[in-house]
Amino acid sequence: MRTERKTREEEEDKEDKRHGYSQEHIGIHSISYRGIRGKWHFCPSYVLQERINVPRQQRTFKASKRLAERDNTIIDMLNSAGHEDVSFCVCDHEKPDCPIIFASDGFCKLTGYGHTEIEGRNCRFLQGSETRKEDVDRIRSAIKSQTEASVNLLNYKKDGTAFNNQFFLAPLRDADERTAYYIGVQCSVKRLGPGQAPENMGWVYAQGIHA
Repeated sequence: MRTERKTREEEEDKEDKRHGYSQEHIGIHSISYRGIRGKWHFCPSYVLQERINVPRQQRTFKASKRLAERDNTIIDMLNSAGHEDVSFCVCDHEKPDCPIIFASDGFCKLTGYGHTEIEGRNCRFLQGSETRKEDVDRIRSAIKSQTEASVNLLNYKKDGTAFNNQFFLAPLRDADERTAYYIGVQCSVKRLGPGQAPENMGWVYAQGIHA
């Protein structure tokens, strides 16, 4: 009977971990019982405590410059729960060499680099021997003209693995319509065929979510 109960509790623990629930251990004399799904109740010395679902911590971008409402909405969306795996970075063009000032957890997951290895560097560190100059020039041209660009280019992960990066670049503007930052959204995709040239952030964003 005790073995059966232990096995059942172990299976329930695995199920909880699969759903992202955290564990708390409240004293060595705690007695636990399962209540509503997703919660455990502990009764140490007749004091009832409750364990609830605790979401994974997510790094978020906090703009030091005031953004226009529509662009602030984009940042709020990317910062919101459920978007942890979206790969994006924010660059400050007012600083020398337009460095990355923020890289999402998804960016690190995609490229294999840690945050401290990314932030402070220009995005060109992802380029390699097979990256086409004309693709890079399209990105530079968009930055110079402060416009959007969608480019499929070859980039390289930290371990040297090449991947086709469907890269969307857009200026984030302040309330006076001046460019405050640039945001880049990355997604590893198969090489696009003739006539396939996605030109909106929504497509790249959806690919990043479902890749």
